[in-house]
Amino acid sequence: MARDTRARMIRHATLLFRGQGYAATGFREVVAKAGTHRGVIYHHFPRGKTELAEEVLAFIDGTVGPAIEAVCASQAPIPAMHAILGGAKLAMTGGGYPPGCPVAAVALGAGPDDPDLLAAAGASFRRWARPFQECLQRNGIDETDAANLATLLIAGLEGALVLCRTEGNTDPLDRVAAGLARALKA
Repeated sequence: MARDTRARMIRHATLLFRGQGYAATGFREVVAKAGTHRGVIYHHFPRGKTELAEEVLAFIDGTVGPAIEAVCASQAPIPAMHAILGGAKLAMTGGGYPPGCPVAAVALGAGPDDPDLLAAAGASFRRWARPFQECLQRNGIDETDAANLATLLIAGLEGALVLCRTEGNTDPLDRVAAGLARALKA
């Protein structure tokens, strides 16, 4: 039961971070969404909101990272890129919350007193880029160009999610996919 409560709080914090940002999300909202009482949060997260954010980062990274690895291990670069962006479109734009990425929300909301959160968010983004870089290298693109294109994929994904939010639709993800496909063909 306690493990389920903790997992529920992490899942709901993930959605709240995605939808309204890390800085704007309070423990009261997490507890209310998770359907538990306020006193339990410090039992599960004795270091407070920072610890909750670390768990959200680990949860997302543990979901997204393996999916990207699987896609990149079994597909050529352009279909892999489309699968990654298509997966992001499904996962990060639905569910009744505004489009966004909880990792980006933590990175943008973490202050100068949270260098560990910034480092953890950066590590997630690098882990997500690495399989695509390796896919590109297996398909004849040199290491430097592959690293640059993999960074472009992650930056394009994250930027497109911001544009999805401002435009109210998922067209920016489609435009990023079209632009990246053109760059990969060149």
